Amino acid sequence: MTSASAALATLVLLASPAGAAAGDETASASAFMRSRTVDGFTAFETATRVYRRPDGGGPTVSLVGVVHIGDRAYYDEIVEILERSDLVLYESVLPRGAFGTRGRTDTERQRRTQDAMLFLRSLAERFERSSGRVPGSLAELRAYTVSRDTRLARPFDLACTDGWGRPLGYSSASGAYAFVSLGADGRIGGGDAGLDLVLPRLPQQARRHAGSDAEAGPARDEDRRDLYGEFADALGVALQVRSIDYDRVGWEPADLPMEELLDRLWRRGERSATLEMLSNQDGLAQGLMRFFLSMVSDSPQFKKLVIQALGSAGDAVGRGGRGGRPERSGALGAVDERIIIDERNDAVIDELAHHLAARVPPRSVAIFYGAAHMEDFEKTLRERWGLLPTDVVWSAAMGVDEWSEKRIRERIEGLEAARRGIESADPQGAYPACARIDWRLERLKRRLDAAGASSRR
Repeated sequence: MTSASAALATLVLLASPAGAAAGDETASASAFMRSRTVDGFTAFETATRVYRRPDGGGPTVSLVGVVHIGDRAYYDEIVEILERSDLVLYESVLPRGAFGTRGRTDTERQRRTQDAMLFLRSLAERFERSSGRVPGSLAELRAYTVSRDTRLARPFDLACTDGWGRPLGYSSASGAYAFVSLGADGRIGGGDAGLDLVLPRLPQQARRHAGSDAEAGPARDEDRRDLYGEFADALGVALQVRSIDYDRVGWEPADLPMEELLDRLWRRGERSATLEMLSNQDGLAQGLMRFFLSMVSDSPQFKKLVIQALGSAGDAVGRGGRGGRPERSGALGAVDERIIIDERNDAVIDELAHHLAARVPPRSVAIFYGAAHMEDFEKTLRERWGLLPTDVVWSAAMGVDEWSEKRIRERIEGLEAARRGIESADPQGAYPACARIDWRLERLKRRLDAAGASSRR
């Protein structure tokens, strides 16, 4: 496999490994993703499944599978689904300090408060690179941060509360600033658990060494070329992170911190080809991938190929793999499967267990993750909490239309004639067959309207 094709395979898998190969009205072996072709329209779809206890009691848990690139209408539909849950646990690999400061001991709370302060300082440094001055307040820093990535809204709020449940202090003057926690006793001074924690702005030399001084240029991270974005542009679709506003009540990050991911790899002496490919902005694999994307941009044939690849990449999902975990396609290496899917899933389940064990648990929880994670989540919901699936909704993430207006009209006329024949032959028992035809007619007419509007432009 060439570097470019390996990079494409990785992007497709991370966009969301899926179910069965496309065919006319075929469905996937996976319960959460499928590619299929109906009336000349090939689409990739993801599922939302709702789980409840057999007796109907306790919280409901929804597994909302998603693909990270798709049509904007798809993400609007996903948000509508998520808004029905009191709590949404979403994926986002972030620094350690972005996941809150709660801890079982004062020592643990101190460490997590320090991590949170470091996270906030990194955001303040980004603000300073962009604006040339330090943030005047936490509110100003939050507004700046969320305007660039709404996934950071809740992590920012979590970091602004120390391990003892008190608001973090922030002061700025004369081009300097500091984040402050007064420790367990909530008073100035003290030692041990009551020790004040103060994190000031880095000195200029240290900031230069870290690559964050003004000479490095404004918003270095935001200026980096986004391979996911280029992949989405080539398909004529949108990015999940740019299409969804994560700044919503009840939305919480649930993932492994980036430091933890890297530390686990280091301790084992293992390499993740996927993480290296995505993090190396100037590497050969990314360069070849970008060259390839520039050649296939806006190609319906390429889009169909990707949709079918999403559908066929996970044919093995759901057949039962090693250790009781779902078997996977093998497109990701063993290290990548363990880190990117299995161990991150464990972190989500820990967060779910924390919320379900609360004195007043949420009535409904949604786990909002890439569809490749869902088979493993389902197994845990069944075995640990006895939850069973009750409802399912399929959402079309992206599609490609291969039919002309003339052919769509011909199919509409054929289906309408078939419907009339069914009603004439069996007026009393025609409903099930007619309902299936009506479903297809509705979609065909929408496609015809869209094709007509496009031709008039």
